[in-house]
Amino acid sequence: MTKDALKIWMALPVGARSKILSNVWCGQCRAGVTICDYSADFDRGLVVLRGFCATCGHKVARAIESCYKNKKPFYA
Repeated sequence: MTKDALKIWMALPVGARSKILSNVWCGQCRAGVTICDYSADFDRGLVVLRGFCATCGHKVARAIESCYKNKKPFYA
């Protein structure tokens, strides 16, 4: 987990983080699931969470569209 990505992720309100963590697509389950054992990093300037599906254990990822490396988070 990069320090800067974690800082941006933690700047989001708790409720927003909770909704994001429980709304990650799993290709194995073919459904929205909860991500567990995740880390935050940058991919093309976007904060991306990478971890595992809480249901089946398959690898999952979620890009946080409102969190950019060089911009302030957007809290809509």
